[in-house]
Formats: sequence, structure tokens, C-alpha cells
Amino acid sequence: MASAVDRSAPTSGLTESEKQIRQAVLDYVKYFNAHSVQGMISCFDEEGEWLDIPIGTPYRGHARIREMLTAMFDAFPDVSYELQDLVVRGDHAAARFLMRSTHLGTLYGVPATGRAVVLPSLGFITFRDGKIISDHCYFDLAMVLRQWGLMPPLSAAFSGPGQVVMWLAVKGRSPLAIGSAAVAVALIIGSLLRRRRR
Repeated sequence: MASAVDRSAPTSGLTESEKQIRQAVLDYVKYFNAHSVQGMISCFDEEGEWLDIPIGTPYRGHARIREMLTAMFDAFPDVSYELQDLVVRGDHAAARFLMRSTHLGTLYGVPATGRAVVLPSLGFITFRDGKIISDHCYFDLAMVLRQWGLMPPLSAAFSGPGQVVMWLAVKGRSPLAIGSAAVAVALIIGSLLRRRRR
């Protein structure tokens, strides 16, 4: 996948260390798009960590990161990153990218859905001695679940019945709340049936 970040962009204003970090991120994305687990591992410090923030499970050290990357590439055999923005300051890089993939294998216990995923994401990467010590990735997990067909679209949540369901999920812990919600659902269904008869 082509990158929106200009690889030949002027790097004036960056220190030598920041220029090296910028190039390391470009290499990292190149290895990711080639599905080169070994290439990606070579970018990490021995104690490096990969963490997808919404998932919450950190993968520390080369062996664990290798396991996670192998599972990801098996589940998403066509996955790619389109790097859209890259900012480097000191030992840190912020990379905004668009991930594209098709869910064709089990990941995090979710079997293949066969559905395409297009996911805006942000990586915050910290380096030590030219190697990644942490890569924390931020993305909308609900967006992934909707694209996999495992969650309804947001428009359903904002509909009358959807609001009742959300209300039940939040307030439905008491018998009074459950009874009130049942009455509300009955009234909504009755109203919908009356409209259809007209």
C-alpha cells in the first residue's frame, strides 16, 4: 500500500537521532506491509512491548511479539498500513495510519467473518537506542466489531428500540427498571403496529 507520508520530505529541524527514528518507523511500516515478522522483530528492543490499547493485552519481548504478529498475519493475510502522518520528537514517534484488511482467520478468539476492515489508527512509538521499546496502538474497537458484523450500526442504537435496549443495559439491574423497560418496549411495538395498519 502506498504511503501518504513523503519519504523524501525535508527533515530539516530534526536531530540526527530523530532522522534515524523517522527512518526506523518507515522501515517498520515497510516490514509490516511485507508481512515480515522477522523484519518487524528486528525493529524492537529485546524488552520491547506491543500493545493494542483497546484490547489491553501487552506483548513483551521478541517471542511474544512474534506470536502476536504471526496470529495477526494469519487472521488478516492481506493486512496493510497506509501511513498518513508521521511526527517525530525526541525518542517518540506518532504515526497516523489507515489499516486495511480482510478477517479470514481467528484472532482474539473471534473466528473469521470474511469481512473487510478499514480502520483509522494512531500508533505512539517510543525508542531506546534506535529500537522500539513500546508501540501503543489506538483504534476504535467498536468500529472493528461493527465492520465484522458483530455489533449493530450506530443508527440502530439511536432508534427508539435501540435507546430502550441501551437504557436497559445501563439501568436494567433492578426489577423496577426491567418492568419499566418492558412497558416502554410494549408501547413502542404497539405504536409501530398501529402505524402499519394505517
